[in-house]
Amino acid sequence: MYKVIKDFIDLQDNNFAYSVGNEYPRRGAKVLQSRINELIGSNNRQHCPLIEEVVEEAPRKKSKAVEETGEE
Repeated sequence: MYKVIKDFIDLQDNNFAYSVGNEYPRRGAKVLQSRINELIGSNNRQHCPLIEEVVEEAPRKKSKAVEETGEE
């Protein structure tokens, strides 16, 4: 998943307007990896990154001592 870090209008998606914080691509839209690479880098019309990859962290396991005492 990718997150918008700078407002832009996607000229390859019927001029859809993306705002900072939006998920990219929008639900139902299909994009090529080359387009994602263009928007992550500076090889686009705004000459700066417009989206960034969101890396979800795996949930941390509680240690056995924390589970026994109920403290974190």
